[in-house]
Amino acid sequence: MAVRLAGLVLIGAACGLVPHAAYGRPQNALEGLIVREIRVTGLRNLSPDTVIRHLETRTGKPFHRGTLALDQRRLDELRLFSAVALRPELDAGGVVLYVAVTETLRLLPTVAVRVTDENGVSAGAGARAINLLGGGTQSGITLLFGGETTVGAILDRTTITPGTWASHIGISYSSRRNALYDFDERATSAEFRLSRNLARGLRAGGVASLLAIDTGSSGASLSADGTDLVPTLGAFVSLDTLDSSTNPRNGTWAEAEADWVTGDAQSWTFILDARRFQRLAARHGLGLFALTSVQTGAVGTSLPKYLQFALGGANTVRGWGLGSREGPNQFIGTAEYTFVARDVTPFTVFGVNAYAGLQLAAFADLGAAWTRGSEHQDAAIDGYGVGVRLLVPFVDLIRIDVGWGEPGRGATAYFGISLKAVRQRQRVR
Repeated sequence: MAVRLAGLVLIGAACGLVPHAAYGRPQNALEGLIVREIRVTGLRNLSPDTVIRHLETRTGKPFHRGTLALDQRRLDELRLFSAVALRPELDAGGVVLYVAVTETLRLLPTVAVRVTDENGVSAGAGARAINLLGGGTQSGITLLFGGETTVGAILDRTTITPGTWASHIGISYSSRRNALYDFDERATSAEFRLSRNLARGLRAGGVASLLAIDTGSSGASLSADGTDLVPTLGAFVSLDTLDSSTNPRNGTWAEAEADWVTGDAQSWTFILDARRFQRLAARHGLGLFALTSVQTGAVGTSLPKYLQFALGGANTVRGWGLGSREGPNQFIGTAEYTFVARDVTPFTVFGVNAYAGLQLAAFADLGAAWTRGSEHQDAAIDGYGVGVRLLVPFVDLIRIDVGWGEPGRGATAYFGISLKAVRQRQRVR
């Protein structure tokens, strides 16, 4: 049985990008009183206005205790602070809201390790910059060697505050063995996503990307020279009511996306992605995830075979080997129970802010990959298992799972990075 490890970027446990600090609990006497002032402390490189504009609590408006959780969520989403604490106090018949933040280091060297089901272990180095370019941006570069050689750069602005723009720019080059379709792949990709936060929790935006893949003389490409150029234009609408983007315990995240894939390929892709998190008790939670992706192109004619979906492994259906099911269309469903063994706790190491938490999990996966006209039932597989979840800076979530499912395979261990529901959207799992 193969043990599959999947990515890890640890470092500088340095300063957590995702704070989980507590906020002070206001007394009932404060409810409904006018907010006289908002005082922000702990800033070094940002202005207080950068923080205040993301708060639902407003000066001159009535104070509501329930709004503090939303304020915390919005500030966490910016990923600029390693700690955030909100404390309302009674002052001269009104409320003063104290917002204490700790900014992360502006520039941090990182060690990167990535492990995928296809290519095994890759390791290297990089750097992470917080607000280096101003405007609350996060930027980073990574260089990896080993199972695959990759160099990449990102520039992100993350926010869920209504009336603001969120963006992502990513560029990468990779050289690897495409184990699924048996060819040496050299791929360059660029992606730009821009979205507008509309009403609370509702977002709409567009995506533009370019994928250039050199498949050599393998015959995997649609073009005669072995190199495909595949630009994509798309639009999406999202709903986000989660209580946290990195450690969600309650709320819904859902997205519908339609993409026009053109260039050497000619296909439409339609994606429906839904995730529901339900807190069952203080330490008990349930997650339900469902992803459906449908492509209209014919494999080998208008859709290259390397853009098919392959099921099996850490990020699709655990308990089955990579490529157990393949096809241009897919469905993946997951139910996962989690128990919080240790709450996410901030701490300081050599003056650097970090955090950590631990969860235990039990899960069941169901997946199908099919071609138009084929029977979905014949394409379906299922698996189940148990695991642990470690919450740490930068990586957000590390998953270690043991799964069963494929007849005759026995138990298989998996190592994954970030939420499975996030990773299963990616081309290389």
